[in-house]
Amino acid sequence: MNRPFLDLPEAANMTIQTLRVYDDPPYGREVHIAFTDGTQISIDLEVKAAVHARHYRGDRGDLEILHEHADLPPE
Repeated sequence: MNRPFLDLPEAANMTIQTLRVYDDPPYGREVHIAFTDGTQISIDLEVKAAVHARHYRGDRGDLEILHEHADLPPE
């Protein structure tokens, strides 16, 4: 997703019949929306973790970063 939101124009002006959030291990969570016209939308939510580590010295006033490491989730 190249922007901070996902636009679903097909859902505009639709009337929701049911909205459910399912827990679906190991795949994560799914938001399921059923509309009164019989159509449905399924949205899978996937959370990826990133780890950031800093080795620093803070006893001399300003924070001095000695080493930084990052383990980012795959794209």
